[in-house]
Amino acid sequence: MQSLNSFLFGEETCFTIHGYPQCPYYQKAVQLGKHIDSNNKNIKVENKECNREEWKEYLEKETACLGHKARYHTTCPLVIEGCTDDAKSFVGGYAEFLNLSKKNKLVKPKN
Repeated sequence: MQSLNSFLFGEETCFTIHGYPQCPYYQKAVQLGKHIDSNNKNIKVENKECNREEWKEYLEKETACLGHKARYHTTCPLVIEGCTDDAKSFVGGYAEFLNLSKKNKLVKPKN
């Protein structure tokens, strides 16, 4: 399973940010993803968008196989870690993505 921890050992790590373009938190997550992707050669970040009207159904489909916590995620964006379908894991929304990035020193915390 590829995970952020594998990044520490030089292996590729992937994130997928799902959301709708009108959401300000999706836009923040996309900007964070671009920063991480451009500053870390072993991390790839992909964005997947849908229409706001389709978000609830889209979210249910995307979280169906991500475990118990993911089923309760109802907001935009949805961030998933993993480079392959069998290695995907639920990260959360923008706040969880930012916290994970800070924890693993992928971005510098603001003072």
